[in-house]
Amino acid sequence: MKIKILFFVLIAGVMFFAFTINVDKTDNMMLNNVVIRFEATNGNGNNLWLDNFSIGQRYNNDLAVSSMSLKDKNYLLPGVTSANLSPVVTIFNVGYGSSSGATITMTDMASYNSTKNVPLLSGGQTGDVTFDPITFNQNTAKNLKVYITWTSDQNHSNDTVNQNTVFLPGVHKKILYEAHTNTSCGPCASQNPALDAFVQSHFDSIVPIKYHTWWPSSGDPMYAINTSQQRVRTQYNQISAVPTLTVDGVHTQVSGYTTLSNLLNPFNTRRAIASPIAISVTDTRLPGDTIKATISINVVSAVPSNVNYKLRINAIERKITYSSPPGSNGETVFYDVFRRMYPSTDGMSINTTPGIYTIEYKYKRESAWIDSMIYTAVFIQDDNSHEVINCAKARNYYLDNIKMPSTVINDPDARTFSYNPEYRFTTVTGGIQVENMEPCVPPAGWSIINNDSDYTFWQYKYTAVNGPSLGGSKAVRINYYSYSNNLGTIDILQSKAYQNVSTADTIKFDWAYARRPGFDNDKLIVKVSTDGGTTFPYIIFNKQGSTLATAGDYSSSFVPNSSQWGTFAIAISGLTNINPVVPGIPVTYELSQNYPNPFNPKTKINFSVPAKDYVKLVVYDILGKEVATPVNGEINAGFYSIDFNANNLTSGIYFYKLETKYFSQTKRMILLK
Repeated sequence: MKIKILFFVLIAGVMFFAFTINVDKTDNMMLNNVVIRFEATNGNGNNLWLDNFSIGQRYNNDLAVSSMSLKDKNYLLPGVTSANLSPVVTIFNVGYGSSSGATITMTDMASYNSTKNVPLLSGGQTGDVTFDPITFNQNTAKNLKVYITWTSDQNHSNDTVNQNTVFLPGVHKKILYEAHTNTSCGPCASQNPALDAFVQSHFDSIVPIKYHTWWPSSGDPMYAINTSQQRVRTQYNQISAVPTLTVDGVHTQVSGYTTLSNLLNPFNTRRAIASPIAISVTDTRLPGDTIKATISINVVSAVPSNVNYKLRINAIERKITYSSPPGSNGETVFYDVFRRMYPSTDGMSINTTPGIYTIEYKYKRESAWIDSMIYTAVFIQDDNSHEVINCAKARNYYLDNIKMPSTVINDPDARTFSYNPEYRFTTVTGGIQVENMEPCVPPAGWSIINNDSDYTFWQYKYTAVNGPSLGGSKAVRINYYSYSNNLGTIDILQSKAYQNVSTADTIKFDWAYARRPGFDNDKLIVKVSTDGGTTFPYIIFNKQGSTLATAGDYSSSFVPNSSQWGTFAIAISGLTNINPVVPGIPVTYELSQNYPNPFNPKTKINFSVPAKDYVKLVVYDILGKEVATPVNGEINAGFYSIDFNANNLTSGIYFYKLETKYFSQTKRMILLK
């Protein structure tokens, strides 16, 4: 018996020695092709919000060049041979601390050099710097270099951006005005006449489309005749109120049509921008109520990189007149009514190599459409940024003279929002890689996988909605409050593949959700792949209904305030792809005391699992609130060591709990800063 006991002690000593050595190896392990997938299941409940995704380690002092107002390819209007402009660069304070004393320089490595002070930015905030004017001659590229100089910066891998920028010949644009309305919307009745009059006065330069929504009444007959496509475009344009106008996919005007500047300013802004593509369309009536749209696309110059251009073909009815109001707002006459989009709301890809291309598309006039009023409208849109590149319509005359209302109202509730599509946003790389969901959804390199025809994931623009981890004013909304027809569908937001990820790094994101009373089936599962997205075996987040909620119940559409968010973080060393730190298989479940303890701000939590099991390791504050979940998924039998970083927590007593199907244990630890 003594021999057996001694043998066990020797083995235990060897195992501890091996444990100590392998922890260091695990800390230095690097992973490639790490992909994160957000899988959201529709339970017809309420809105779910996501924001501020990051992977990596966040430094205390870390400034990054986030974006530049110049694309790699830009365009000049016909007859213009040069551009003199002041570039704008956005700086992102990726660190925890405030910035002070930093400068930023832009140079073309030849005749141009401009250095400016970086504004004082708190952790997570962004700020713009405008540089001195620089002249670009047509077809002459400049290799611009932008770099930050800051002695306190702890991560220099994201301080510099190099971009080869050129201005190419372009063409004039026509401007797409997409309006959203409803026959029972009171403000629509008072605002639409002003919009109709403005469109008529610029009919040679504007392509108008009016979509009808399902609120405040789903009885709108122009909505009812094509509900699915109306919904898709309303959601694609990120509309939450009517009347709302979207100009070229990038400017949004909520109500306020009777104030002329609200319609004219975005028109003038977009007309001043040249396009690399010219487009025209001609309609031909064929036997059997068939309309042939002949579309000519002339790509005059190379297009920018990282774009996703789609051609969308639309049947539009210029004027619909009802003998009596079809809704409760009194309107009887409706202009430029959307009827159908071809070949679908997804559009079709086009050839972007410079050249002239002709597309013929035939569609049937449906029985409810008045033939003499139907015309084709076409537009090319970048699905990455939603910017409309150019548009055209087959009808170039109007039916009657629409007069501007005699009383022009300055609407006090009118809200104007704009997004500058010329910004080329870049992912911040280095110690931490961040997607703060500000410029567009999906972010560059990410993808949306929809299992239905709706654009479920979309960026909310109209209210300052932002998660707590980083600064900003936008977030991703999964609009389950309005998705009554798609119960159980799963929509996916999937990241790009991240490289050189350390096992000491952390995956982190903000989310917000409120239950709608009686609805408990909304769900969010977050999975991780380490093979570039081929398989997703590791679940790090799995919440549904009340466990997903970060706020109390809401019977109305949920829009979170600053205190109604949750933040999730998990150490990558807790993923199951990391090998156990000790060879062999333990004989029992065990949760060890963290070491060091007390700690500041890092400590190790060791545990053992004797068989393959679903394991959850959770950290709680003294009030019982979950503050971190380092492990949440199925893992193999083995000895594990988790590096827990409490850098974002305050000093105090915390509890960590290991829970499996057959085992549960809680221990206390103390954070002293």
